[in-house]
Amino acid sequence: MAHWAPRGLLGAAVLLRTLAASQFLPPGTTDVPIQRPGDCNQVGPATYVYRMSKVEPNDYFPKICSKMGGASVRFNNPCAWAHGQAQMTAAHFTNMCKGATRMIHWHTQADEWGFVSKGRLMTFVASPDGLPWPSSTNVLSPRGVWYFPSNWLHGLLCLTPEEEGGCEFTIIFASPQAAEPNGHNLDTTFAQADDDVAAQALDLSLATYEASRPAFGRAKHSIHYSNRNMTAPIVTAVLGGECDPECPPIQETVGAPAAVQSFVEQKVLLPHTEGVTLYRIKTDQFPFSRTMSQERTELAPGAVRPLVWTTADSILMVVSGTVTVSLEGGILGNESHLEFAHETLEKGDVAYFPNGRAYWFREATGKHPAETINVFNVGIWKSIELRQAVSEMPRLVVMSNLHQAEFARPKMF
Repeated sequence: MAHWAPRGLLGAAVLLRTLAASQFLPPGTTDVPIQRPGDCNQVGPATYVYRMSKVEPNDYFPKICSKMGGASVRFNNPCAWAHGQAQMTAAHFTNMCKGATRMIHWHTQADEWGFVSKGRLMTFVASPDGLPWPSSTNVLSPRGVWYFPSNWLHGLLCLTPEEEGGCEFTIIFASPQAAEPNGHNLDTTFAQADDDVAAQALDLSLATYEASRPAFGRAKHSIHYSNRNMTAPIVTAVLGGECDPECPPIQETVGAPAAVQSFVEQKVLLPHTEGVTLYRIKTDQFPFSRTMSQERTELAPGAVRPLVWTTADSILMVVSGTVTVSLEGGILGNESHLEFAHETLEKGDVAYFPNGRAYWFREATGKHPAETINVFNVGIWKSIELRQAVSEMPRLVVMSNLHQAEFARPKMF
């Protein structure tokens, strides 16, 4: 029987990487993006930003949180950027208020990361095998985050009243598919099942279920939902009076929770960089999250997040302020070495950074601070900070590569 053994430097590198992963990464963690097929036939425009703040909501619910103007949801179109090959998508929920829920659902192949911008949000998710708990229920305040693996049943409930500003949050999906066709709504799933099967799943008698089914039965014929088709809305309100004056109290999950507050963030100051503070949440800080992670950036007026690339795909969203983003090229291929493209983004806008592409961004006004989140499709990523990496190269070679040999000579004192 033949035995495979790594040969040469490449084989040794593979072996070392495998050993390192087994020794230092938490079980199940990946630092390599999981490539997933999309729905765009790898066709789309060569842009890497999506200005969600400028487009009409994909879904709008005027009767829910009406004093705030109605709950709204905006999704980015995965076929409208990165040649239809982006590995991540985004959603932005605004004008949610106490009692407004993201209907319970699951995603076929989309891990989910969430970030709370405003209000108090309850998150809940059920485990398929009872591990590490049967379910995790948590309440998040601003800058709290959550993580739901694909195929796990989950939902969201806003706890902040309209008069206090309600809830606003962002969801990033580790999937190239549009999130909603990838999802399965609870009402649609029950409406499409035989009555006796659905009644059993709800622990109801058949008679009770049959009497209640007309309230959501139209969802049986819903494949997708939009402003024109509300037979299976993704935002619904809890039953009248159930959250008045307050929603029922819960006991939060504290052991390996599926949602954590921002106090778990790891603060990072970049050397020789003014006005930029990074706050990272990787698997080390959030053990339950094994395939997604986040870097939050606070920018002082005019400050620049320096040149960097990472070992993962990511989506940047502007949480507050105005930010100019610059990306070197794009996806692998002819455009991967094109000149940096500058795009100015506002609150709610997103940018896609392909794995291994260099980028930087700055606060655009020079007068006001800004805040962004960058969400990655791995649990642990590596940042290659260009300044630090270049400093480790032989100075003579670096400056000679740039035809600046006079600066490469040692200084004489």
